Amino acid sequence: MATARTRGGGCCGCTGVTALVLLVVLVVFAVRCDLLGAAERFRTLVRDAFTFNLIQTSVQQSLTTALGDLRPDGGLVVGWREVQARVVSDRTTSIGAFGIQVPIGSVRIELDVPGNRVQYLLPAGDGWSVRALDAKTVLLTVPPPVVNDRVVEVQSDPSRLRVTIDNDWMEHMIPSGGDIDKAKALIRAAVIEEGGSRPALAEVRLEARNAARVFFGGLFSQTLGSEVNVIVQFSDEAEGVQPPPPQP
Repeated sequence: MATARTRGGGCCGCTGVTALVLLVVLVVFAVRCDLLGAAERFRTLVRDAFTFNLIQTSVQQSLTTALGDLRPDGGLVVGWREVQARVVSDRTTSIGAFGIQVPIGSVRIELDVPGNRVQYLLPAGDGWSVRALDAKTVLLTVPPPVVNDRVVEVQSDPSRLRVTIDNDWMEHMIPSGGDIDKAKALIRAAVIEEGGSRPALAEVRLEARNAARVFFGGLFSQTLGSEVNVIVQFSDEAEGVQPPPPQP
């Protein structure tokens, strides 16, 4: 008795080949996607590096140009202060002979001078640098503020000067007009010295920092075509300012 052939069970070999082809296709696809992702990441890194270098070059050129423009005026004006100065001028009179001098009296003139004004600036010389921290933030290093000794307003109203005269132990030593003129000639130097004192400069630093941030923030933003945040530090401050945390 003949036995009929059955075609049940299908083609196991064909099923295995299909699965293998599908696996190869998936692997190739995954590798290709990974390569495309790596290429895109590489293009992004190159683009970011180019943009960063462009920002650094642009702000550096802007700073150099600005300093050149500011140099004739001495630097960037950052504020004014009213200063009260005190001047002391002494004159001693002596008599003698054969190289021996004996003082016979002295005159001391003291002037209290209110209402003077001094101008402060960031000098357009050494101590300037700029460094891009990211696409929207730059670190600007500036020299500490100083008194602009070319722009000093000295009180010229005689009625506001308080004059004190000390004739020491010889009351007949009357001060001459020359003594008072000599004292007045010292006012300007006294105003500059008082304006440049440590307490006065400490007060001016905050104002100077804000002035530099506003001035160069506008300049850099105009150069780059987008708003730039400027962090200002003085050249005598510690290095190592870190970029601000990213904004959410």
